Amino acid sequence: MKGIALPFEVKSPLLRRLILIFLLSWMASYSIYTSYYKAYAVEQYERYQAHIAGNSMFFNPWQYRVLCPVLIEGIYEVFDHTVYKVVEVKGINLPVQGNVDDKNVNTKKLLESLRDAEFVKHTIVFLGFRFLQGVLVLILAYHYLAVFVKSNNLRWLALIIITLATGNGVVDSDLTFNTYADIIFYLWAGLVIAKRLPDWWIIPITILGALNRETSVFIPALYFFSRVDWSAWPNFVKTFFVDRKAIMITAICAVVYVSIFAAIRVYYGYQPQQTWRVGPGWPMFKLNMLGSSAVKTYSEFFGIFAFFPLWAVFVLRQADYRLKVFFWTLVPVWFALHIFTAIAFQTRLFLVPTLLVIIPIVFEYIDRYHNGNPNTSPGALRT
Repeated sequence: MKGIALPFEVKSPLLRRLILIFLLSWMASYSIYTSYYKAYAVEQYERYQAHIAGNSMFFNPWQYRVLCPVLIEGIYEVFDHTVYKVVEVKGINLPVQGNVDDKNVNTKKLLESLRDAEFVKHTIVFLGFRFLQGVLVLILAYHYLAVFVKSNNLRWLALIIITLATGNGVVDSDLTFNTYADIIFYLWAGLVIAKRLPDWWIIPITILGALNRETSVFIPALYFFSRVDWSAWPNFVKTFFVDRKAIMITAICAVVYVSIFAAIRVYYGYQPQQTWRVGPGWPMFKLNMLGSSAVKTYSEFFGIFAFFPLWAVFVLRQADYRLKVFFWTLVPVWFALHIFTAIAFQTRLFLVPTLLVIIPIVFEYIDRYHNGNPNTSPGALRT
C-alpha cells in the first residue's frame, strides 16, 4: 500500500492508514461476495478437490492451470500442521434470519456445506488467498494507472469501476483464482514495461504466468512490441531488430512458455479442448454475438466495461504511446480469440484487457481533457 494516496485529505497518518486498509479491504471483498451470492463460489471446494485428484471439470484447460492450486495446497498443508493443530475448526451451523427456504440456491448450499469441517478449513484458505489477490490487483492497478493518470481522484474512480467490474464478472464462476492471478501478472508486466523497470523481470513473470494460465502467452508480446522502434516502420529490419536485448529476453520467454505449456500437458496427459454447447469458431461466435445468448452476452459486457471499449477506440489516436502499443498488441486478438472460442458472457475472461488497456486509455484521456490538453499526450520515448 506504500505510495497510495487517499482521494481526500486526512491529517492523522494512523487514521489515513486505517482508512486506506479499510477501503482496499472492502473493495477486495466485493467480488468474493458476488462470487458466492451470484455465482458458484460455493462449489470451489468440490472443484478444487477434483483438480487435486487430477479430474477437473473441463479437464482441458482447467487441469493445466496449476499454479494457484499448488500454492493453495501448500498453504493449506501449512495451516493444517500449525494453525489447525492449535485451533480446532469444526463445522458451522450458521444462524440466519427468516426461513432458510426463502434463500437462493447458492446460499442454501453454502449453509449446508458449512457444517462440514473440511469445507470450512479449506474455505478459510480460499478466502484468504482470494482476498490477497484482490488487494494486490487494486494496489498494482493504482500504481499502473499512476503512470498515465496524474489525478489521484481519477485513479480512485478507476479503482471503483474496476471493483464493480470484477464484482459483475462472476457469471458461471467459482473464485477463479487463475483469472485473478492472470490479472496480477499482466498488471505487473505492464508496470515493468511502462515504467522501464529492469527488462529481465519479464522472464519470471512469464514463468509464473505460464504455470497459471495459457492466456499469459501475450505477456512477452506486450514487452517486445513496446520495445520496438515503430518510428522506423515500414523498414522491417530496422524496426524489429534494433533492440537486441529485447529480442533475447523475448526469445527466452517464448522458449520458457512453450516448455512449461508442453510439460504440464505431458505430465497430466493431453486431452482435446472440451466444448460447451457448440464448438469453437463461427458456431461459438454465433452463439455469443448473434444467437439467443447474445442478449446475455451484451448485458454482461455492459456489467464489466459499459461502453469503455468504444470510448477507448475513439480516443485511441490521442492516447499515450505505450497504451497504443498495448491496445494493438492485446485487445483485438484477445476479444476475437475469446468470442470465437469461449463463452463470452463469462465476462471475467475480458478483465485483463479491460484493466490493463481499456480503462487506462479512457482515464488518461479524461485526465488530459480536464487539464486542457484533450488532443495531445506526452506518450513515451521510443526505444
